[in-house]
Amino acid sequence: MVILGAVLGHALNVDVQQRYIDSARTSATLITQVGIQPLLNEQELSSGLTTAEIADIDQRLQGAAVSDDVTRIKVWNTAGTIVYSDNHALIGRTFSIDDDLHDALAGSASASVTDGHDEENAGDNLPGPLVQAYVPLVFKGGSKPSGAFEVYLPYAPVQAAIDRESNQLYLVLAAGLLVFYAALFPVAVLADRWRRRLVREAEATALANLAVLERLNRIKSEFLTTISHQFRTALVGIQGFSEMIRDSEQLNVAEVRDFAADIYSDAARLDHAFTDLLELDQMQTGRAVLKTSQVDIDGLVREVIDRMKPGNPEHPLVARLGGDGAIVPCDRDRVAQALVNLIENAVKYSPRGAEVAVTTVLGAAEVTITVEDHGRGMPAGVPDDLMMVGSGLGLPIARQIVQMHGGRIWFESAPGRGTAFHITLPLRLRQSREMPRAVPEPARV
Repeated sequence: MVILGAVLGHALNVDVQQRYIDSARTSATLITQVGIQPLLNEQELSSGLTTAEIADIDQRLQGAAVSDDVTRIKVWNTAGTIVYSDNHALIGRTFSIDDDLHDALAGSASASVTDGHDEENAGDNLPGPLVQAYVPLVFKGGSKPSGAFEVYLPYAPVQAAIDRESNQLYLVLAAGLLVFYAALFPVAVLADRWRRRLVREAEATALANLAVLERLNRIKSEFLTTISHQFRTALVGIQGFSEMIRDSEQLNVAEVRDFAADIYSDAARLDHAFTDLLELDQMQTGRAVLKTSQVDIDGLVREVIDRMKPGNPEHPLVARLGGDGAIVPCDRDRVAQALVNLIENAVKYSPRGAEVAVTTVLGAAEVTITVEDHGRGMPAGVPDDLMMVGSGLGLPIARQIVQMHGGRIWFESAPGRGTAFHITLPLRLRQSREMPRAVPEPARV
């Protein structure tokens, strides 16, 4: 029975690993066709990418390459040069073409287990074991691959599946010691069910990867539409006033100064939009660092409202403070920035004279801050993606700041009854794992 258990356990391990590898090859093919190939062309693979093109691909991938599901991605050309990778240190390096890459460049997708110590990974931090998959890149109108896409997936899910299924198998075999012959048939049935379930899970994983990429593509399109609208609005003003100054022959100095002031205002708006865009990118890619200190949340809310009141005379800004003097470890400036963005959003969508209220409530493990307006509200069914795109950069930045602190952000709204945005900040800092470690700052006096 011991020998039988060892044989079955080994066979199960091999079966689980092979099916995961097959699933990885299928997933990599879907990712290549839907998420990678549309971002490149044959000329770029041959001549390489510019810095701007690399940054554009980074933005379009929306951080997918640094998630828990993907360890590293690479795009190769036929000369063995890495044209693109989420690890920019690898871009432009040329290596000898191994068997797997050779098969992909010949038109065959493949997947295998690697220890991460191949020549091409020299200088890269890829702790093995990993599952690597190669997929040929064939562009429309071509018959041969112009390059290959390589993706490294973590091996941990494979080992977890092997351990889980092995433990279950050993339990069944232990029970089978009591009724050996009677247990053989149930074991075979259970093994077949496990195999079928693994097949279904592999197919579900591939479909889930495709759904994630489609959602990222939709968010990207909406994001670019929003940003382009902000940039074009500012550029239209700059262009229009500049043309008037250029073409008019009767402008006096005062009129020129007025036009120059308008041009300066539009340029400042454009600069602010670029700054917000870069800041959001730093947060989403994990390059932003928190500077934490012990902050009186009620005092911070009161300070933000007092600072914003003079610029919003048509909207009463009210603070209803129930934080009971709660001291929260956070980045004071970034939390203030998030509050300013939420309040500006509430003012923007509130009718003239409508009150905007900021409320704080102290809980057992967190403090909740609510920014509530009395505007027209949002229609039913508006998704959480609202805080990612569609309303400028204020809400996405606020969302990233809250998540960097390990908090939550959500909204409640009903047509005609206004909208309330809620954020929570933990009383003990528990940063999002994607963000750099917070740098403590001395408490402000």
